[in-house]
Amino acid sequence: MQGRWVAALVAFRLANALFVRTYYNPDEFWQSSEVAHHLVYGYGYLYERVAARLTTWEWQPDARLRGYAHPALFALLYKFLQLLGLDTPWAVAYGPRLLQGLLAAVGDVFLYKLAFRYLGEGAARWALFSQLTSWFAFYTLVRTYSNSVEAVCTTVALAFWPWAHETDAAKPAAFWRRAHWGLGVAAIGVVFRPTNAVLWLFLGLRLLAAAPDPRYLLLSIVAPIAAVALGAMLLIDRVGYGSWTFVPLNFVRFNVLEGKDALYGAHPWHWYLLAGFPEAAATSLPLALYGVCRTHRRELAALVLWALVVYSCGAHKEPRFLLPLLPPTFVYAGRGLQCLAVELPTKLFRLLVALCVLANGAAAIFLARYHQRAPLDVLDHLRDAVQRDPAASIDLFLPCHATPFYSHIHRNVPMWSPSCAPEYREVGTESDRVRAAPLAVAEERYAVYRPTFIVMYTSSAAAINPVRLASWGYVEDARFFHSQFNMDLDVPGFEAHMLVYRHTRKT
Repeated sequence: MQGRWVAALVAFRLANALFVRTYYNPDEFWQSSEVAHHLVYGYGYLYERVAARLTTWEWQPDARLRGYAHPALFALLYKFLQLLGLDTPWAVAYGPRLLQGLLAAVGDVFLYKLAFRYLGEGAARWALFSQLTSWFAFYTLVRTYSNSVEAVCTTVALAFWPWAHETDAAKPAAFWRRAHWGLGVAAIGVVFRPTNAVLWLFLGLRLLAAAPDPRYLLLSIVAPIAAVALGAMLLIDRVGYGSWTFVPLNFVRFNVLEGKDALYGAHPWHWYLLAGFPEAAATSLPLALYGVCRTHRRELAALVLWALVVYSCGAHKEPRFLLPLLPPTFVYAGRGLQCLAVELPTKLFRLLVALCVLANGAAAIFLARYHQRAPLDVLDHLRDAVQRDPAASIDLFLPCHATPFYSHIHRNVPMWSPSCAPEYREVGTESDRVRAAPLAVAEERYAVYRPTFIVMYTSSAAAINPVRLASWGYVEDARFFHSQFNMDLDVPGFEAHMLVYRHTRKT
């Protein structure tokens, strides 16, 4: 790929990162930039106060379900900005997303390389087109999820992978070189997100069967790479947690053996096949299925099917968990479009392409720019307010993790957000109480304590009553559009606006 195309992809993803202004899932912040902010600046939601424990349950000593490798990526960015004196509040808030945009561009480049090696130049061009026009890729790849980094690492590793159709007994050097690179990058993906091992277990066994010397592959390539990856994972988490821990084991115990992943939403076994994957792949899915039918190279298709089956065994399912499966899907979609470009009349093919672009574009613009955009607008407003009033305090009177936290304020001011730890799910968490009985919680919390700002949804404000809020000295400071309808079946109703109330400091 020519340098100008690489530059264009980088520019596109950076613009993509800045264009996205909506809130999709709390993990985008609470498992990445919030953790990184605490690591570098020493305060944030991991900080434990005597009166209020702000640690989210995944990171607590009795859980330790998250690895520090992913937030460490953004901690390095914060440290770099800090050393250069460039860690402004805006840079701290949006620097991680811009970094993820750069990583997404790397994924775009290597998707082209993967498709080029796997199915040729024609399919590669259309595969890249499929990813660049995918609403879900546009919506999620630039967000700071571990799934997004995992998808990039998966794409790069697959681009290096020694595929069966390329294996030549007369050229073992090329096989071993590709195995080194492919397995090395795959290991990085596993360090960032251990569940990525599901993909490499499948491909690794096939690689072992095709290897010219399986013993050499295991002892001279797999074992050293695995040892380095495991050592890096253990050391990073040792530094993060302060003691030795093996996060993948904790993850398996909590989610698989104890089945507690269902606490945060459960779906039937077929949900990925009938809903999640079609939602994520969208218009590329039928094109990919056609592409699979038009080629004999189906290792990638088998990989996607294997992963879908394994992922379907878990109770908790989300479309973003399928991000690593989209690049292989786009490879086959590229093959499908390549064939249809020849088989269909030109006008009909152009109409098909235009419809794909319009459908994905409409979804991308609406979901990335408008639907559920209040959290970022509110935090931008509060960040500016706190810069003017460093003594301010903030209560996020919302369901837990409904907005970013200290990473978007970048000032050590008192902040509160209700907890939702799983051990309190049966009796009701703070977050449940805020949602179910906002007036009772507000009467209890604000009987004496009066933070400078209170953020709440319109439904909570109505339940508490603006007159009651005014009696406590609060006036509406700002109102931000949030959504026009609800797309989460687990949450009744929808919230049209998010309100910011400011204390007037009158008694």
